Amino acid sequence: MEKISKPEVKTQDTQDAYESYLTRVSDNLFTDPDHPERGPRSRSIVYVPYRRFSEQLQQGCPEITLTDSNSPEVVEAVSAADVIVNIARGEEVVEAEIGHPDRNVKLPPESLANTEMVGDLYLQAIKTGNTDVQVVHTGRMNNKTIAMATAMPILAEAAGLNEEDVIHTPDAQIHRLVENNHIDIKELMDSVDIDPKMQAMQVGVRALRRIYKARGVDPDTASSSELTNALLDEYEKYPRISTSTLMKEQMLQNVAEKLRSEGKSEKEINEVVEKLDEFTDEEPDSVDTVTNFTNSIPMILSDKLIKNGYNADEVGAMSTEQKMELLADTEMTAVIVADIVHMPRVMWLADYLMPDNFKLVFVESRTDLDEETLQKSMEREERSFGLGSNWLSNQMGTRNPAKVGELADNAYWGKDSISNKEINDKLKNTTNLTK
Repeated sequence: MEKISKPEVKTQDTQDAYESYLTRVSDNLFTDPDHPERGPRSRSIVYVPYRRFSEQLQQGCPEITLTDSNSPEVVEAVSAADVIVNIARGEEVVEAEIGHPDRNVKLPPESLANTEMVGDLYLQAIKTGNTDVQVVHTGRMNNKTIAMATAMPILAEAAGLNEEDVIHTPDAQIHRLVENNHIDIKELMDSVDIDPKMQAMQVGVRALRRIYKARGVDPDTASSSELTNALLDEYEKYPRISTSTLMKEQMLQNVAEKLRSEGKSEKEINEVVEKLDEFTDEEPDSVDTVTNFTNSIPMILSDKLIKNGYNADEVGAMSTEQKMELLADTEMTAVIVADIVHMPRVMWLADYLMPDNFKLVFVESRTDLDEETLQKSMEREERSFGLGSNWLSNQMGTRNPAKVGELADNAYWGKDSISNKEINDKLKNTTNLTK
C-alpha cells in the first residue's frame, strides 16, 4: 500500500502568514472605546521578532519599531525597564510528583522559552546598572479548567475536606474520601438549588453542570456513582499549581546555570539569584491573556509607587484607578516576553490595557517549534485575536484595566459565570469579528 505523506509546510508560507497576522493586529492598535470622539492614541512600541522580518512588514506596521535584540532601542529599553513580564502559554497536566500531589503541571516549550528569555533580559538589565527591575510571571491555568476550579467546593464537600486542602491531597486519597463519605452528588446539587443556607455553593453547582454537559452526562438520569466518577475524572486533569510558580522556579535555575557557565563564583551567583527572587512577583490568578494583564498591571503600578517612596500598606489599599492617576505623569517602560505565535495578540492587549504612560517593548522568545505546529497555532491565535478584540472593544467597551478585570472575573467566576466557549459563541452571534 502506497504511503501518503503530508505536504511539507514551507518556512516562507509560515513567515507570510505571520507577517499578515502581525499587520492585521497592527492596524487595530491605539484604539480607545472610552473616548471614541478622539483620534487614535499613540505610544512608543518596539517589537523584537525572533525571526527575520521583511521590509514589507516594516512598511505595513509604520507605528511599530521593528528591530533586533542588539539594537540601541532595545539596549536602552532594557537599561531603563521598570518591569519584565513573562506572558504564560498554557500548561500540560501530568502525573503528580511523588509526595507532592499539587505539582502536576509541566510547562510547554513556549513557556520554557519565554522563561529563558526573561532570565537573559534580567541579566542584561543588571549589567547596565538597572538593578531594581521588577520581574512578573503571569498565569494560573488554562481557561478550559475554570469550571473545575469553580466546582471545587462541591468536590471538597464530597470528600469532607476544606476547599484549600483538596489540591494538596493525593488523587487516590480523594477517591477514598469521596467513597467513604457517601455523598450523593445529585442530592447535594438539588439541596444547593433550594436551600438558602447553601447559596454560596450555587456557582459551584452551575460549574459542575457545565462539566457534566461537556461530558455528555445527564445529572437527572445518571447514577450517583456516574456523577462522582465524572467529577473525579475531571479533577484528575485539573492543574493544581500555577504556571507562574513553575516559571519563576525555572528562571532562577536558568540564571544560576548561566552565571555558573560564565565562571561566576557560587557567592556571586547566590547574590544575583537571591535579589532576582526578591524582585520577582507571581501573578497566579489569571486564566487567559486578558487577565494576565488585568491582574499584573496593579502589581506593576504598586511596585513602582513603593519604589517611589509610598508606604506599602497605603499602596495596598489603593484602587487600580488611584495608582494609575498617581503615576499618570511618570514615564515607565515594560519589556514583555511571549512566543512568536502569541506575541501579536499580546502586543494588542498590552497596548489596549496598559496605561498610556508605558513605553512597550515586545521580545519574542526562542521557541523552536516545527513549521506545521507554528502555522496551526498561528491560525488559532488569529481567531482568538478577532474574538478578543471584539469582546473588549465592542462588548466591554472600555480599556480601563480595572473595569475589564472586574467584567472578566464576573464572566468567568461570578454568580452569572459562563464558559469560555459560551463567551465566544455570544460574540459570534451578536457582532462581526474585527476585520
